[in-house]
Amino acid sequence: MKPVVLLNLIFIFSTYVIAQDATLIYKNTVNSTVTIETDVAMGSGFFVAPNIIATNYHVVEGATEAFCFSNNSDKTYHIEGYLAVDRAVDLILLQVSNLTREPLPFSSSTVSPGQKIYVIGSPKGLPATISDGIVSGMRDFDNYKLIQMTAPISPGSSGGPVLNQYGELIGISVSQLTEGQNLNFAIPKSYLELLLQFKNSYPTDLANLSNGNSRPNTSGDTNGYSTHNYNSNVYVTDEVSFRVPELSLDFISHEDDNSCFYFTYSMLENVEKNSTIYLEDYRLVDNQTGEVYYGVSSDMPSQENSRIVYRGTSSRFYVCFDRLPASVKKFSLMEGSCGSSSFCFLNLNMDDYREIDGDEVEWFYYKNNDTEGTVSFYTNDNIGHIDIYIEDYFCGTLTKYFTDSDYIPTCGDIGDAILTLRLEEDIYNYSAVCGDIKWSGSFNITPECCTKLYFTND
Repeated sequence: MKPVVLLNLIFIFSTYVIAQDATLIYKNTVNSTVTIETDVAMGSGFFVAPNIIATNYHVVEGATEAFCFSNNSDKTYHIEGYLAVDRAVDLILLQVSNLTREPLPFSSSTVSPGQKIYVIGSPKGLPATISDGIVSGMRDFDNYKLIQMTAPISPGSSGGPVLNQYGELIGISVSQLTEGQNLNFAIPKSYLELLLQFKNSYPTDLANLSNGNSRPNTSGDTNGYSTHNYNSNVYVTDEVSFRVPELSLDFISHEDDNSCFYFTYSMLENVEKNSTIYLEDYRLVDNQTGEVYYGVSSDMPSQENSRIVYRGTSSRFYVCFDRLPASVKKFSLMEGSCGSSSFCFLNLNMDDYREIDGDEVEWFYYKNNDTEGTVSFYTNDNIGHIDIYIEDYFCGTLTKYFTDSDYIPTCGDIGDAILTLRLEEDIYNYSAVCGDIKWSGSFNITPECCTKLYFTND
């Protein structure tokens, strides 16, 4: 028998052994699920740690107290409070008193349309109800991803686990589209995995949920925010960097209805000649409460329209959130789930930063940088030191030359024989001087361009 055939047979046999039917999945997971009751609603949940339950945020929204009971018992247990919350994706982590259960295992596989799934919940208040179906597709609603499935969801099922054929968690039941037939949705487990990374060590009372809106309150009740007539406060961060060495967080500004973070991406010492940068799904986590906030504006482009930064230059950008509550002191900034190349800053403390006068900040450096391009000046002649000016502003000096007379440098080359500048889109006049020798002319900068100009003694 050929080895590849043997391996295929082993894989088929292993899959057959591990895959479970509905009866076995129910038996292995029902003890890890709960029904949640509050003074305003009812829903479902499941254990993600021995005394921590995950459910939908809307299940406990507006509640002052909540209880749960295991789906194989009528005994109720008090919910002490919440450890983390992400309102935008409708998830919350709750801590329960005097009840521990085995957490559900998380799937490590990619969700695929057509795969078999099982849902456990309490539809219409009927606890420990299991149903099955398939994944119909992955949907994107304004960058908020959902799993569409055929497994039925009814009121009371919200917050229950969605499991694959191995009894592993792939999502959290969230809603049914009432206008359609059999259009049911689940939140992908990746959002829950992120929330678990930033859960608080101690629970916060559920009553505080009504005071933690991710948008400023305009009704006159400040709920922990500054008054709506905001002052502009600027805080210097002393160039904090994390994960991506080229990235620094320069300062934070609370401006009107927004809290904005200003960054510099520097290619001055990078070994690569250029880098393509973009930003998607930027978020801030309040490390003290686990509250997640999402960026509402930025001048950094998305992946489809990336920004090119050449070595020897820097690019600046900003990200703004709805005005953060004054209570946000310890926090983390991250792109997506904070991968190895993501723009991430963890465990920052606002109290470490000093407030400065906003007039000290050169704001224009950080805005509308998506129209920038670069220009590089160089020479192949042994002329001497060449001083370079753009619009009468001194920009730098070439102190060396490329010894190969036929060499044409690429954008991103560095050294004393080349000067590279990043400029806004426009037409610029330049001049250069080396003793009695003078040059002058103009050049055009277009977005993401790489213009090259050389000086010759001929």
